[in-house]
Amino acid sequence: MDLSSYLELFVAEAREHIGAAAELASSVDVKPAGQDRLRDLFRHVHSVKGMAASMGFGAMSSLAHDAESLMDLVRQGRLAPSHPTRQVLCDALACLERMVDRAESKQPVDDADRGTVQEQLRGLLRGGGSAEAPAGTPDPGGSARPAGATAATGPAGCVKISMIVRRDRAFPSVRAAVVVGQLGKLGRLVRIDPPMAALRTGRFDGRLQVALVSDLTLRALAAKVAALDDVDNFTLVPTDRPPEKAAPVGSKASLRVRADRLDALIEDVLELMASAGRVESGIAGSLPGSPVARDAESVRLLARRAYDGLVEMRLVPFEIAAHRVRRAADELARKLGKQVSVAVEGEDVRIDRSLLERLVDPLLHMVRNAIDHGIEKPELRRAANKPEDGRLLVHVERHAAMLSIVVSDDGAGLDPRRLKQTAIERGMLTPSEAVRLDDADALMLITTPGFSTLEETTEVSGRGVGMDVVRSAVEGSGGRLRIESRLGRGTRFLLQLPPTVALVQAYVVRANGIAFAVPLATLMRMAPMDDQATTWRDGRRFWNLGSEEVPVWALRDVLDLPGEPNGVSHGMALIGKSAGGSTVGFEVDEVVGRREIVVRPLPLPLTGLSGYSGAAVLDDASIVLVLDPANLPLG
Repeated sequence: MDLSSYLELFVAEAREHIGAAAELASSVDVKPAGQDRLRDLFRHVHSVKGMAASMGFGAMSSLAHDAESLMDLVRQGRLAPSHPTRQVLCDALACLERMVDRAESKQPVDDADRGTVQEQLRGLLRGGGSAEAPAGTPDPGGSARPAGATAATGPAGCVKISMIVRRDRAFPSVRAAVVVGQLGKLGRLVRIDPPMAALRTGRFDGRLQVALVSDLTLRALAAKVAALDDVDNFTLVPTDRPPEKAAPVGSKASLRVRADRLDALIEDVLELMASAGRVESGIAGSLPGSPVARDAESVRLLARRAYDGLVEMRLVPFEIAAHRVRRAADELARKLGKQVSVAVEGEDVRIDRSLLERLVDPLLHMVRNAIDHGIEKPELRRAANKPEDGRLLVHVERHAAMLSIVVSDDGAGLDPRRLKQTAIERGMLTPSEAVRLDDADALMLITTPGFSTLEETTEVSGRGVGMDVVRSAVEGSGGRLRIESRLGRGTRFLLQLPPTVALVQAYVVRANGIAFAVPLATLMRMAPMDDQATTWRDGRRFWNLGSEEVPVWALRDVLDLPGEPNGVSHGMALIGKSAGGSTVGFEVDEVVGRREIVVRPLPLPLTGLSGYSGAAVLDDASIVLVLDPANLPLG
């Protein structure tokens, strides 16, 4: 049977289990309060093992089984969860994650480091009282040997058996029913998945799972299952208690939906919202207060509710990627002999899943690059009067319609002069061009294709990804990348990204007759520009904000808008914060009103426009650009 159709589901579920296990593995202890975490960790690793065996990934199942066996010793109190134990377990989870990545890309699943990691696991198992890795571990070929079977002489009790019915024979559902009948002779069946009713209809994909309570020993039971002629591959694992019953009708359950289908549904609902808004506006003008007007409003509100629910389905917490960041940093620091303290802030910030998936690899590259090239070795940090432990911070924050991700370190920093010199030597800049380049632009040279030095493209830090790819990924998502650095003090990478789609409250304003939208969350206040509230100094207009004078620019001048000023003597001042944190303002001719708008990211090549966070369609079907006041090119 071809299992490739289940690969996408396997990859998604395996990553979720490995991610959750990695979070738990870094904090397991022997305290009673930690027993719940130990049980959860065991369950996640066990799930990965069973899924890998069902897909025929024997090497992955074998590694997961040894990790599960290690956790079982810790759970029983036969092995202390010391730092070496946790480290080996984390290495095993990292290896499993790489194997999942290889499975997704249709490569051979086995990983080069698996043998080493598995030998370390088995060494701990031998030290914990197990003479060898359990004899029932499935080999990399996925032969029918019982994962989890030991030489215990007592009754097996409740066991879970996951198997694949032979794929090269006709009527697999009938053969599965026969297998269930044969298993029923070995003990009491307490659960069958899929149920017998489904097998009778012929809807069977080849994978069968049963829970069985038996008086046979584990080894005898495994031998009986292995002797079943219609079973191609199986795992047999003891369980602490019978599995839970299926969720009753009406209870909460999970349902996986392909992201592209969800996106298409969101687009349809957005169009419905826009159409409903236009209908409501038209009816309100001609038939205010009528039943038709009330129905139109109800349609708009229902569309909005549907949109909110669909967007919520797309959002996932950043903590899904946080464990990969920590593990990559710890793994690389250990290889390089560096001491690095890693902190992740904003793990509860919810991000669109597709956006997060696009950013994980660039984010990991920046983390590796910071540890490999930014943070110095302990002896160099001591010589520079720095703590031996380097600090790496990943900070995630959402404000207005933008998502901000900052990766910062306290390492050696970047030297703009050296970067300019390297660009000149490589023929990327002439000496006169380099002189005119300010420090901010010089730092961005590292994002130029081919700029990286030989050291920066090593397997350790680069992994085939350069800073040019990081910048392309950010800008391809409609965002911007900014680099700040102080020589000897560290480097800061700031990623500003729009969500895939955002519904925000905004003011619609006009300047020189052109409409724009300004998100409310980006503004501090708004007030009329009259002579009593403003002063002129050195050719610049200032708005008096209590004890502070705020510089105000005319939006038409900042954006160099076409046409003549409309003759408005006093416009409106919109006050907010610049990217540098100072208070600034810009003047518009009028504020049309407050609207709820759907912000979409700008497509290429418009993503490079400074001062815009996206575009929106208004109720009258007109399109407006959405301003980002913090990044307007104010003089």
